[in-house]
Amino acid sequence: METRAMRSKHANATFKAAVSAVIFLLLTAAVSLGQVTVTLTASRQTTILPDGNTVPMWGWTCDAASATAGNCLALNRTPQTGGTVWQPPLITAPYVATGTSLTINLTNNLPVETSLVIVGQLPGGGLGTPVRESGPRTDGAHAGQTSTTWTTVVAATFTPPAQGQRVRSFVTEATPNTGTASYTWSALKPGTYLIESGTYPSIQGPMGLYGVLVVTTAPTTTAPGTAY
Repeated sequence: METRAMRSKHANATFKAAVSAVIFLLLTAAVSLGQVTVTLTASRQTTILPDGNTVPMWGWTCDAASATAGNCLALNRTPQTGGTVWQPPLITAPYVATGTSLTINLTNNLPVETSLVIVGQLPGGGLGTPVRESGPRTDGAHAGQTSTTWTTVVAATFTPPAQGQRVRSFVTEATPNTGTASYTWSALKPGTYLIESGTYPSIQGPMGLYGVLVVTTAPTTTAPGTAY
């Protein structure tokens, strides 16, 4: 027969287990508040101009889990529409004093290599891993000149010095057609940052591969939230 002492001992053990579980969950939540993971998919998209014409674009689409959590939305803070309508993403990460980190997992559905960087932030605390072109350029002006063009066209021969392999990307790239890459930034400070393609940014930026990151302190009863 179970005695009162046995029941009391059992209740105390259950209570201690519950308290431990709550503490564990609180600690886990405190850690996860400073760790945000988002998946972006780069794909061909379209947008409608003010004159009604539809033009092709490239863009990033947030994954469903990040959108549901409110960490990755369209710039107007509404869920992005599918993956065909161009809507630059807005990623929000809450700032915590112990360290705010952001991981972006990139899936590339474009027909060319691509990557992403956050302007002013170093991934992984380092300079990244630049990717170079497969070989030096030998076409166009690099192939040599047969005439001068200033002040008049005069026959002449000029062979430019050999070119090295130019940098194509600031960071590791995701290969075309479903390739993936992952990027992590740690110890982010409150602020608003531009996210853009790290591969041929002068081409892929105007194509639409850019977004916004906001690292913000949450508002309290005595102070508003800040993101600057």
